[in-house]
Amino acid sequence: MTIADSPLSTTSPDVRPLLADYRERFVPVAVDYLERRISANELRRLWKPHYLGPFHSYDLTVERSWREASGSKGVMESGAPTADPSFETPLKHFPVSIAYNNLDRLIEVLAIELGDQTVDKTKVRERTVDFAHVIDSLDVLMASLDN
Repeated sequence: MTIADSPLSTTSPDVRPLLADYRERFVPVAVDYLERRISANELRRLWKPHYLGPFHSYDLTVERSWREASGSKGVMESGAPTADPSFETPLKHFPVSIAYNNLDRLIEVLAIELGDQTVDKTKVRERTVDFAHVIDSLDVLMASLDN
């Protein structure tokens, strides 16, 4: 079954359940990581249920919303999306999907670099700043879509 065939169907993604789960389950994990209470591997282990659960469902809904609005069949289209008011909703939600996927990549990089060590052992301090910034900015972004 492809995403286009999946039973999910909506014209308006709802970020509220994702934001609530993010704040309840993942933000405390991120704080534990930044305060050196858990390793990078533990961060990754605790991130995956949120990423593969609530986020994945939200992301599929965003994609379905885009397909319904644009008539896309899932084929890569060249160029920027057409400026059309019917595309407003999915386009507002794409940044959340992009940020989540980037955060997932960053967590993977941290786990590869540090493994069972804590954040204080990193040789690339910018990753720690990036991680903290993304955690905060992602919360703000999702809250801005919570209407």
